Formats: sequence, structure tokens, C-alpha cells
Amino acid sequence: MKNKSNLPSKTEMSYSQQQLENIIRESVAILLKERPNLLKRNYDIHERTICSKLACIIEKHIKNYHVDTEYNRMTDEQNNQIIKKIPLRGNKKKARPDIVIHREEDALHNLLVIELKLAWKNKGKKKDIEKIKAYLEVLNYQYGLYIELNENGIKCLEWVWNDK
Repeated sequence: MKNKSNLPSKTEMSYSQQQLENIIRESVAILLKERPNLLKRNYDIHERTICSKLACIIEKHIKNYHVDTEYNRMTDEQNNQIIKKIPLRGNKKKARPDIVIHREEDALHNLLVIELKLAWKNKGKKKDIEKIKAYLEVLNYQYGLYIELNENGIKCLEWVWNDK
């Protein structure tokens, strides 16, 4: 049931960590089954392409939220769309998470931020974990997740928590 602000009720927007993990694991399995060439090392498909296809699959399992890739906007207190920025290594950087599950209409319903790497290109794991922590702290995402994929699907799925 929707309330006055046309948002679903809190119950309709509630996802546990385990529910999200199940959705992510199932979505990766579907991606691997339907588009196996995307995860072949010798094809060297760009991470953005894989994120885009994975986000489309995740979106079919998520209700009352938007699932976006490289989403760089947020709604401020005056209801304006502004560029997302996060502090990294002492500087404010533009934020473009690989995949987000959120409500575009407000900054109050940031559910999950995902950074994704391919196992053969994972030099940036430490930086991605740092970015996820900043998204959790500054942009108030409820959950953060680092995923590393290889030719067989998920190699690493690591939940990230805000240190503060």
C-alpha cells in the first residue's frame, strides 16, 4: 500500500541482507546461463557491459526500487538532482558505483551499492572497498557489496560495512 508521498510502505521496501544475497547469486547464475561469453576471460568483455546486463537481471527480482549502473546523481534536501560525491584519499570525487539499488526520487532509500570486478582484473579491490565504505557513510546506503566474478560465476562475494 502506498502512502501520501506515493512511496510503497516500509514493509514493501524491506530487504534483508540474506534476501539481497540470494537475489544477487541467482542473478549471476542467470547471467552465466544466458550470456556465458560475457564472463569468458579470453573475450575480455568490459566490466561496464557485465554490470549493465547483471543490473537488468537483478531489477526483475527487486520491487519498489530502481536498479542502475554508473548512477551519478542524488536528490538533495531541496529536491534537486545533484552530482554524487564521496571523499576518497582526502579529496571529494564524483561517485559512479557499478550497480545501485535505490529510489531515484529521494536520498532516503539507498538500499545496496555494488562494486564489481572480474577475477583477472581485480587490482582495484582495496580501492573498491574504500569506495563502498564512503557510499555507506556519506550517501547512506544500507548495504555495501563487493563482487568478483570469474568464468564460473561468483569467485568472491564480500559484504562491506561502514567502520563508523
